[in-house]
Amino acid sequence: MLVVQKTCHIMAQAGFIFGTTFCLYLAVLLVDPSFGDDPSIVPYDQLYEAGKTHYTREQWLDTILHMERAIKNYKLRKSSTIGCRVKCANQTRILKDVMALDHRYPNHSELNFFARVVKRAECLKHCMDEKLGDIWQLPVHEDIEKEFEARVPYDYLQLAYWRTNQLAKAVAAAHTFIVANPDHSVMQENIEFYKEFEGVTRDMFQDMERPEHEQLFYDAVSAYNNQDYKECKKSAEKALVLYYKADTECRLSCEGPYTHDYFPEFFQSITNHYTTVLKCKSECPEQVAGPNQKTNYRNYLPMHYHYLQFCLFQLGEVVNAAQAASSFLLFIPDHEDMLQNIRFYQRQSDITADNQQPRKDAVEYLETVTLEQKLLDLAETTFTLDDEMIVGEEGGKEEEPPITEDMPNPTPDAAKLIRKGDLDPAAQGMDAGFQAETAEPTDAEPSFEEDSIQRPATEEESPEVSIILDDSVKTEL
Repeated sequence: MLVVQKTCHIMAQAGFIFGTTFCLYLAVLLVDPSFGDDPSIVPYDQLYEAGKTHYTREQWLDTILHMERAIKNYKLRKSSTIGCRVKCANQTRILKDVMALDHRYPNHSELNFFARVVKRAECLKHCMDEKLGDIWQLPVHEDIEKEFEARVPYDYLQLAYWRTNQLAKAVAAAHTFIVANPDHSVMQENIEFYKEFEGVTRDMFQDMERPEHEQLFYDAVSAYNNQDYKECKKSAEKALVLYYKADTECRLSCEGPYTHDYFPEFFQSITNHYTTVLKCKSECPEQVAGPNQKTNYRNYLPMHYHYLQFCLFQLGEVVNAAQAASSFLLFIPDHEDMLQNIRFYQRQSDITADNQQPRKDAVEYLETVTLEQKLLDLAETTFTLDDEMIVGEEGGKEEEPPITEDMPNPTPDAAKLIRKGDLDPAAQGMDAGFQAETAEPTDAEPSFEEDSIQRPATEEESPEVSIILDDSVKTEL
């Protein structure tokens, strides 16, 4: 540390603009690895770039150290930012703060609106300073943010783990990457290699970024398949709570900075920024559903209510089952088989016109989504490319990603995974029928029996990941 301190002192005297940041970064590189328990010390993009440098030099332990720290730092920054936005979105608190500023503001609509905006911005500033200090203000290049969203750090990690004989971690890292990048041909070959490698088991293929609500949804489906309806209800309800929490966080994550490439009028500037926020929020259903549901994300949320209504009925909770079925129909109103279920529920003595209404969580969610989409449509139809204002990203020319000629594709060929002395994979392959539980769910449609009331598919009829709905789907109780 003395060397680091002397270096920092010299740089400070020399007046380098980025001396402080460099010294901090240098300190992290030189001190004991345990120092990395607090990833807020260095921005995740700097750790990531340092990790890529170590990767090109085949310094595998340093690659692992920096990539793992970068991922931890990225999650910390993201969760802290969203946490502050959740806290500062509390309208009751904001109104109280405005009233404390001057009780007359509510009598003036425009002043009241901007007073709330200013108090909310003040809340965000104090919260972010408290949680992350000045680090949160350092900009991160958009390309790096996209690489973390695409799980690219796991691409680097899988080879680094392999080179350091950490087989289970290598398999998990490869699987985590392929979940978000199912068409990546090189990683597909690596996955096939790992599947046939001696010592690799099914449980090693773990998605380290799998959202908790998705796991709970599949727990509910598994419980349904096992006719454990009490557990099905418990898991489905928890999955819904966490899904809506994740959706809220996704929407708040859209409220980031924005750069204007021209000089718009005041209210045009506000509209332009807010339109990009709305466009971002409109993508949250797909983002929250996750890469496993990439092609089926529109049906992912309603299927929670689909399984839930059946399991609730089996538990004798007819009213709650009818409400879940009605909630499903909010998303897919013309689904004939669920309409048949509703007609069945309406014949039950416990059901009235009032108590079969959709659940509050589904109603509020769809109302928000609908209103946001209407506002977005209005902005996009009102302002065209011929106007001075350019809505969202449509008016700007998309920048080409930077070309880094000295950075090879981090994913090696499958053949390169075989180190000197390794056996032929074919000679040490696993059972021929082994199928790793890889990234995506199947696109197979669940089949349903045609009884008086329709239900979700049984385990024999459909794999637990089948969630596609269309006119051919039957849903029986």
